[in-house]
Formats: sequence, C-alpha cells, structure tokens
Amino acid sequence: MKERVTILTGAGLTAGSDFFGITTYSLTKDFIGYSHPDLSDDKEFLFFIYSEFCFWNDLDPSKVQENLYQINFETILQIVEELFAFIEDAEKTTHKLKYQNSVKSTVFTLNRRLIYKINRIRIPKWKDGIYFFIEKVYNHLIDEIIRQLISQNDNSANVGMLQFEKFLDENFETSNFTRRIYSLNYDNWLSKHSNYFDGFTNNDFDFKEVILNRDIDCHYNLHGCILWHRFLIWKKLNVPEERKHIQSFDGYTISREALLPSPIISGYNKLTRINSSPLLEIFHSLTTDCISTNKLLVIGYSFSDPHVNNNLKLINNDTKVIVVVYYAKDCLTNRESDFHRLAWELTETFGVQFTSPVIRAGLNHTVDSDDRRISIFIDGIGKTFYEEYPNM
Repeated sequence: MKERVTILTGAGLTAGSDFFGITTYSLTKDFIGYSHPDLSDDKEFLFFIYSEFCFWNDLDPSKVQENLYQINFETILQIVEELFAFIEDAEKTTHKLKYQNSVKSTVFTLNRRLIYKINRIRIPKWKDGIYFFIEKVYNHLIDEIIRQLISQNDNSANVGMLQFEKFLDENFETSNFTRRIYSLNYDNWLSKHSNYFDGFTNNDFDFKEVILNRDIDCHYNLHGCILWHRFLIWKKLNVPEERKHIQSFDGYTISREALLPSPIISGYNKLTRINSSPLLEIFHSLTTDCISTNKLLVIGYSFSDPHVNNNLKLINNDTKVIVVVYYAKDCLTNRESDFHRLAWELTETFGVQFTSPVIRAGLNHTVDSDDRRISIFIDGIGKTFYEEYPNM
C-alpha cells in the first residue's frame, strides 16, 4: 500500500530567483506605487490607503518590508473590498433593491479623510456609482498579480520548478507514494508542465474526482488560480482573462456585504469565498488528506491563514512534519525574529514545543521541536534543502 505525502506550498516556494522571483514584498511595493491613467486624477490613491493604515496602526510607511506582517498586498485588497462593500451598500440601493443592508455599513461611516480622497477621484461613467470605480481599481490590482505570474507560469524550463519536480520524483517515487500537493499560490505550473491532476478534466471542474479519488497525484489551488474563470466557476481558461473592463453583479457575504468576483482569493474574505465550488471541494480534499497523511511537507507558508491551520491541526500526532522557510541562523537567538513567531504558530497548530531551538547535530539548517515530530529547515527551498532532506 502506498504512503501518502501531503505537501502544502505558499509564497516562499516560488519567491526565489530560480523560481518565479515574486515575493509578498515585491507585490506590496507594486500595489503601493500602482497608478493607471484610467484610475483617478489623484495618482496616489493606493499609496493613500497604505499610508492611512500605517498612520492608524503606528507604523512607519517607509518600512514596507518590516510592515509586511501587518499590511501587505492582501491587506490593501481587503481595504478596497471593504470600501466597495460600503459604497455599494450606500449607493447601489438607488439602482437595485437589495435583500437587506449590510451589518458594517449600518454601524460604521467612512471617516472624513477617506470621503475627501474619494471625492478627488475622477468621476466614473455612472456619476452616482463610485462603487463601479472601486471595482475597477480592484480588477486592475488582480490583473497586476496575474500579469506578474503568467510568464513564469508558462515557462516550462523554469529552473527552480524543474529541480523541485526532480526532488519530488526522487524522494516520493510514484511506486511508493501518492503525492497530494496543495498550493496557496495562484500558478498551476506542476499540473501544466508535469503529470499532476489539478481538478479539471477538459477544462471542466471534476468535483467527483476531487472528492472521491484519494489515490491520484494532484496539485490543487486552495486560493484559486490565474487560469480559473470566476464567473463560470467550473471552467478553466487557456489564458487568463483581463479583468479591468469587467463590471459585475456578484454575490454577498453572510452579512450581506457585496463580494467582488475574482479567479483568486486574496484579501481576507477567504472564509466566505471557499464555500463555493471549486474551492469548497478542494478544501474538503485537504481536510481528508490531513486526517490520513503519512508525511507532511510545508514549504514557504507563514502559518498566517487560520482556515488552513485548522486543517493542519487534524494531522495525526505520529505524522512527521517538515517546514521549509528562510531565516538567517541568528534568528534562533534573536527573540524578536520571525522564527519565534513561527515556532509559536507551530505550537498552536501541532501542540509541540521549541524550548531551546538549535541546529540539530550533524545537520546544517534543521531545527527540531522537543519531540522531533516537527523539523524546521531554515535555509529555504533549493539545493541545500534537497541535500539535507534524506537525513532529516
């Protein structure tokens, strides 16, 4: 009987120069500096959103890298989503009768500074429909993420991904392992260029195969994919659709707040979005695999998504877990370093302790929990990890 290995990948997998070279930091900087001639007369609208968040949270806006844990491109997308929901609720009722007003718009009003900023925006075609403009801003940002990813996703000769694929084949050969890969990234490189099932048959989502077939090597996108068609939710595209010209009348959250459609989940409405196909079936599959997996390999994930961590808590206590991140070695003694936040998250998720974290004797980059159930490799994905893995 084959062993089951579950692999969870986050932004840290493809951030390296040999991979996609796209990081949370680089996307956040692009968002902050993004200004399209169609967007507004005030070209610093998104920088204003970022600066306001920093002001109210006592952050230095010049320290983008240091602020990432509190504000990054997902935070900015979420602010735009919340802004859309508020304005849509205040204005759209004059165009279209809604079932009921949202909770937040009943309780809160936009602060004066934000109202002033919105009033400086170029008036859209619908003069009383600023929410249409806010959706346009949102769609431009989604287009920017897709634009950065697509060329890398199409590159079958990507050095980092080819080496990663080779590592999987050598250490989890198909005769002995079922490889179950779940990605928080928005690419589908492994299913596009290798033999991993992505949930779609002839570009149609095959929900029965995703739910029922536990023995197929898969690569599922937990937060959506740049090639998904957001309106026809069971369809996959050959090339991404450009969203900047799209205007939608999509669904609502549980509190009846307007929810902008997107082929990818970003921002912080993830719990609402995963309750529809194909994400619902994919999360069902992850839950099942967490319960039954023999090994868990986590690469480049910060453990900052509670809905994902809740699934990881289902991992059996005798399952070996390896976490691959990138930190300098002085992180072990620096109590302010992000390593110690990660160790705390691992304690919360898996119930382990890192009392005195040190590099394991005989290895170069591996730190173990007290019971050695969890091993953290701190030099990132790549050659050093591939060499050290057999001894971990």
